[in-house]
Amino acid sequence: MTEFFCNFAVCNKRTNYEITIMTNKVPLYFVLAMAAMLLSLSTLVSCKEKDKEDNTVYNYSESTQTTLVKGFALQADANVLASLDSVHFTIDYDNGLIYNADSLPVGTDIRALKVKIDFLNTVHSAEFLITGATQQSDTIINYSTSSTKSIDFTGNTILKVISADQTQEKDYTVKVLVHKVNPDSLVWPQPWRRDLAGYSPNVVGHKAVKHGEVYRIMTYDGTESVLWTASSPNQGIWDKQVLDLPFTPNVSSLIAADELLYMLGTDGTLYSSPDGIAWSSAGVKWYSLIGAYGDRVLGIVGGSEGYYHDEYPHTDGFEVSAAEDDFPVSHSSNLVQIDNQWSMSPQAIIVGGLDRNGRVLNDVWGYDGLRWGKINNSQSSVPAVTDATLFLYYTFKALSGVRHYAQQATWYLMGGKQANGELNSTIYLSHTQGVTWIKGDSTIAQPSHMPKFYGAQAFVDTETQTASGAAAMPRRIQSPVISWECPYIYLFGGYNDQGALLPYMWRGVYNRLYFYPVY
Repeated sequence: MTEFFCNFAVCNKRTNYEITIMTNKVPLYFVLAMAAMLLSLSTLVSCKEKDKEDNTVYNYSESTQTTLVKGFALQADANVLASLDSVHFTIDYDNGLIYNADSLPVGTDIRALKVKIDFLNTVHSAEFLITGATQQSDTIINYSTSSTKSIDFTGNTILKVISADQTQEKDYTVKVLVHKVNPDSLVWPQPWRRDLAGYSPNVVGHKAVKHGEVYRIMTYDGTESVLWTASSPNQGIWDKQVLDLPFTPNVSSLIAADELLYMLGTDGTLYSSPDGIAWSSAGVKWYSLIGAYGDRVLGIVGGSEGYYHDEYPHTDGFEVSAAEDDFPVSHSSNLVQIDNQWSMSPQAIIVGGLDRNGRVLNDVWGYDGLRWGKINNSQSSVPAVTDATLFLYYTFKALSGVRHYAQQATWYLMGGKQANGELNSTIYLSHTQGVTWIKGDSTIAQPSHMPKFYGAQAFVDTETQTASGAAAMPRRIQSPVISWECPYIYLFGGYNDQGALLPYMWRGVYNRLYFYPVY
């Protein structure tokens, strides 16, 4: 006598269901018949990709198989949604649930949809019991005789299946899920906002950096310098240490390289520190500090007689070179360094700033470890701004023909001061390493409750997200997901159009990264 077992897991909005189909001993002739039937069960039992090996052995009792829904789909209707018939539905037999784990886009009209159902065996009847719908009156639709009739899924929908011999029946609750919010949107919820560590109305300098795995904030009120540290930007209480600096700091120039922190004094002297507490002079004077590239920092030396590119410490063979006439010698965005598959060395970019004549720029400059070059396309660019905030994050793009989405690295530019003194509130995006830029639409926009700013610092911090702490959604992966990694954006401070320090740290996220994983 042979026994077969079936185990698979699905998840609805609030509950994980572990599904175990009843095991029954069966005669050998039935086992042989079942071998052919089981080939058609792959879409029900496996939510993995087809190229993954499936070692599960299946068994359904006679009573189970007589009412088993093998497949459920919506019929194509381009007026409702493109590729509507490709939406995947999960069938949870034991709990009597049929639902689409990947919810349909916000606003999808589900009041008149046609369906297609596949059964494992011939059934006597299949009826939809509809109650509480917004458009369709409480009614019963016999799918067996009216398979082309539309169904309103806004209320309670029960599919009642009766076996061919009319001895068995099974009820399935059918849900067509629609997102309540757009998953492909960037949000900055007000409840996530925190008071800015180190804020005081008397502070004249405030700068946050990430140094290794530690977040550090330097503040200066004209007489006292303070260092604030935390292991996470979302940490409620930051450690505070009053500093005894041997120089007057230009706090806005604070930079974190791989090993050391760097900062200019108000006289232009470059200082370094391993921890933000003990500082020593590097023995050079710079006009401005652009940013960090690996374990060194890049800056501009000179003044009215000319401006030059410099670095500290010098690499072998380095020579100071004249800065280009249209190079931003100050007030560009923060420098962001990334690795990519197209170059031998990390690339870094800055956006905007002031050239040697005080002109506000809309250029994007890139650095490859040896030289600078202008990289943006002037026909598709960013506005002329100073002190904008640049960071690398993500967006998603729909894959052709299916309701799947691919994550793509995306440059974001926020804030900044324009030439007329007005502050920029449009978010600009680049999917091309800074060459071309587009304006974010209404789904990626600075919210009205966030004030306009310039000179803010942004960091992307990946945190462990749990199902109970997020907008949990059903998903189609087999193994239950207890936690996943979610990257959040943290935006520190910045200044308003009057030059006053803003007292908040904002926390943002791309919704699709925050939602319970579907795949």
